[in-house]
Amino acid sequence: MDRIAVFDIGTSAVKGLLMRKNGAVDAERSIPVTTREPGDGRIEQNPEEWWAGVKTITDDWFYRLRISPETIQMVTLTGQMEDVIFIGEDGTADRAILYSDMRAAEEAAWIREELPELAGITSNAAAASTPAAKLRQLALQGEAAATVVFSAKDYIIYKLTGAVCTDTVTAATTGLMDIRRKAWHPNVLEALGADRFALPRLHEPDDTAGVVTDGMPAGLASGTPVLCGAGDAGSATMGAGAVQERDSYFYIGTTGWTAVPVQEPDAASDGVFTLPHLVPDRYIAIAPLLNAGSVYDWAKQIYMPDDSYDAFHETIAAARPGAGGVLFLPYLHGERFPVQDSGLSGTYYSIRPDTTRDDMMRAVVEGLTFSLRYIAESLTGGVPGSITLIGGGTRSSAWCRILADITGQKVRVPEESGYLTALGTAATAFCSLGWSSGYEAFADDHLYPRAAEVYEPNPDVRALYDEAYAVFLKTSPAVRRDLSKRNPGEWV
Repeated sequence: MDRIAVFDIGTSAVKGLLMRKNGAVDAERSIPVTTREPGDGRIEQNPEEWWAGVKTITDDWFYRLRISPETIQMVTLTGQMEDVIFIGEDGTADRAILYSDMRAAEEAAWIREELPELAGITSNAAAASTPAAKLRQLALQGEAAATVVFSAKDYIIYKLTGAVCTDTVTAATTGLMDIRRKAWHPNVLEALGADRFALPRLHEPDDTAGVVTDGMPAGLASGTPVLCGAGDAGSATMGAGAVQERDSYFYIGTTGWTAVPVQEPDAASDGVFTLPHLVPDRYIAIAPLLNAGSVYDWAKQIYMPDDSYDAFHETIAAARPGAGGVLFLPYLHGERFPVQDSGLSGTYYSIRPDTTRDDMMRAVVEGLTFSLRYIAESLTGGVPGSITLIGGGTRSSAWCRILADITGQKVRVPEESGYLTALGTAATAFCSLGWSSGYEAFADDHLYPRAAEVYEPNPDVRALYDEAYAVFLKTSPAVRRDLSKRNPGEWV
C-alpha cells in the first residue's frame, strides 16, 4: 500500500500522520513536549525530546497497529521555525532556543542600526525572535563553534539521515537569507561577528534531504527518502488551502496571525513577515497578532467567570449585532500589527444607559474581528477573497459567524484543523512522488473536499457592520497611525 509519513514538530506536541495516496489518513498520534523558561526572556526545549516523540509514534505504527515500514514511500516534515539548534560533535543537541525567546533584543536593535541593508535583502526586519540576532548574542558570549539548524524538523531530518539542512520557508525567518535569490546572504555571519557557526544547506521544501540510514531506531525502512519539508507557517498556509492571491486565512489561538499569498516579496515593514510559499514563484505575507484568543478568554473571565465556554458562546451569538453601538479596541497586550506598540491598551467607546452586559461581551468579539478585517484588507490591498479559519478560535461558532458577517465573505472552518499543518506539508511528498501534479492540484483534490463548516455572511447586517467598521478605522490609534504613514496629512 502506498503511504507517506508526515511529522509535525510543534511547540506543544510532536504529531505524526500516515496518509495514503488517495488522501485518507490511516493513523495519527500526538506526543506532548515540555518547554523550559529559565528566566530573562529565555525559552528553550530539549531536541532529544522531539526525537523521542518521533520514535514513540513510529513504535505505535509498527508494533501496535502492525503497519509495515515498507509501505511508507516517503517521509516529509514540518515544524516550528526561528529556532537556534546547535548540533554537537556527538550528533546530539541539548537545547533549542525557541522563536519565542526574547533574549536578543539588544542585538536585534544593533542589526537594524548597523546593518540596515539586511531588512531589504531578507524582506524581514530583525527582531528579538530573529535567529540572526541570537547568533550574534551567542557569539559575543563565547558560544563554541558549531553547526546550526533553524527548525525543529531540521533536527529530526538530521537524526534520520545525517543531513544538515533547512528549507527556504524557515530560512526566510532567520534574517540571513536573500529572499529573492533563496540563498544565504554572502558574508552575513561575518558581518554579525558569528562566523564561527556553520549554516545548514538550503533546500526547497520538496527536495530530498537524504534517506533513512541503516539501523535507525525510529524503525523506518532503510533507504526511505526524506524530504526537507517546510516550516510551520508555510505548511499551515498550504494546509489552509491558501494558494491563490487573496486567499487569506486566519490562525486564532492565544495569539494569532493572518496570512495571504502574494506574487512578490514586499519591502520589510513593521509587523509583516514575508516568506516563500510552497507554490513556486509565490510568497506569503504574514501579520502576527498579539490579541486574539487571549482577549476572548479575558472577556469570558470578566463577564461569565462561573459559566461554561458553551454558555459564553451562546450568549455572544444571541446578543444584538453591532453591540448596541458599543465599540471595543482589543489591544490588551499592545500589538505588533499594524504598528508595533507595547503601550497600546484595550478601550471601550460609546457606552450608554441602555448598554447591556451582553453588548459589552459582543463588542469584544466584534472589535477583535474588525482588527482581523483591517489586517486582511491591508495584506490583500482590498477586500479579501475566500477566508479559512484555523486554530482554537474555531471552537466558537459565534465568532466564526461574526467573522463572516463583518468581512462579508464566506468563512470555511476545516474539521481537521489540528492536523492542517501536517496535511499542508504532505503536499510536498504528493508532488515529489507524482501523486499530485502540483500544489494547486493537491489543494483541489485533498484539501478543499475535506469536511468543513462554512459560515455564510448575513446580508441583513452588512450595512450595520460596514458603518461600525468605519468608526473602528477612525477610532483605533493603531489604525490611525498606520494610515497616517501611508497617507500623510489625511489622518490626524
